[in-house]
Amino acid sequence: MASPYPHPPTPLPAALVTTIPAGTTMWRIHATSRGATDLNPTPSPRVRRGGRFDSLDGSYAYTYLGDSPAAAVAETLCRTLPVDQSPRLIPRAQIADRVLSEATATRDVSVVDLTGTGAARINAGIWLTKCDPSGYLATRTWAAAILAANPGVDGIQFRPRHDENTLSWLLTGPATTARHPALASVGGVIHLDSPAGHHLLGALLTPHNAALGP
Repeated sequence: MASPYPHPPTPLPAALVTTIPAGTTMWRIHATSRGATDLNPTPSPRVRRGGRFDSLDGSYAYTYLGDSPAAAVAETLCRTLPVDQSPRLIPRAQIADRVLSEATATRDVSVVDLTGTGAARINAGIWLTKCDPSGYLATRTWAAAILAANPGVDGIQFRPRHDENTLSWLLTGPATTARHPALASVGGVIHLDSPAGHHLLGALLTPHNAALGP
């Protein structure tokens, strides 16, 4: 079956590049086996496994962060929730052994901006940041093209699928790099499957008409 999404044009039109200032606080939800600044080298060649801009072939390592805990929740826990159900329930298995951690940018971080007109100016549509996981092979192909056409950038800036009021970032590094060199861990983490984590999630999931499942 043919993909409903176009291939990236060759050459890719000039992208909008913006800077995340040094000192910017970023938030991330991740497994307890990883650290706040760790990069994931795992290839994601399967359509329903992995995130929107994962590397298809392992040519780069990657991590996702948000500008707030709300952004991290929107992109990590709420991005695949169906919008035709009420209430929208997050299975408890999705928060088991996961934490919310805080990091900070240790230098200016350069990213291709896909917010606003950013996607349109490279001949992509809003689907690039809003499609469901069925389109992730296409979005990963575009991510590879964007990074290849802009070799000096650290990643991609976009808005979570279900929250236009926050920002998410894909930050990348060489496949052999364990931690992102422009990030430093701030300190404490919140275990999501704990009283403190449940309290935090209760507040952040409510605007999504979502809640933790039984």
